[in-house]
Amino acid sequence: MKTVHKHQVPYHRDGLTLSLPAGHRLLKAEYLPYTKTVCCWVEVPTDPRLPKQEVQLRLFSSGDGIPKAYAYVDTAINSLDQDAWHLYQLRLGSEAAVA
Repeated sequence: MKTVHKHQVPYHRDGLTLSLPAGHRLLKAEYLPYTKTVCCWVEVPTDPRLPKQEVQLRLFSSGDGIPKAYAYVDTAINSLDQDAWHLYQLRLGSEAAVA
């Protein structure tokens, strides 16, 4: 069995670190105008015996430098202000080129 969880991703440089079960899948990112935040949805298996994996989710604005170790997930757009944030994932433990 699996379920979907919603997480608010902060705008600061540290991003959001999550401990997710193996087999998780990042589904989408969306800008929520009523809270002025970016949230992402993650599909996770519900088997508690699965090993956990630390991941960092981080938002980048258009034009920001993005380290090679980060993998693109989705883009969240605020169509009212024409802003966009790009959600990237870093699998912790494999962050050789973070800077």
